[in-house]
Amino acid sequence: MKDKPLVSIIIPTYNSEKTLAKCLESIKNQTYRNIEVIIVDRFSKDSTIEIARKYKVRVLQFNCERAKAKNFGLRNAKGKYVFFYRF
Repeated sequence: MKDKPLVSIIIPTYNSEKTLAKCLESIKNQTYRNIEVIIVDRFSKDSTIEIARKYKVRVLQFNCERAKAKNFGLRNAKGKYVFFYRF
């Protein structure tokens, strides 16, 4: 996989338990494998964090609005390419 560039997928979340598993399952089923998934969570009060951890993705918590969360995720991303996922 070293010949394929790393793609960072940044997903800002807040109380996203109803849709997060479907999103992460879709990412897991992609044929392109050299990816990192970064969840930037705004201290959800539901099971968002537990769902994210089941998929073994990187979870960062930051109490801010969506644009700042995306920038925070970007600062922590290692990929050559970045994709911002929006629910």
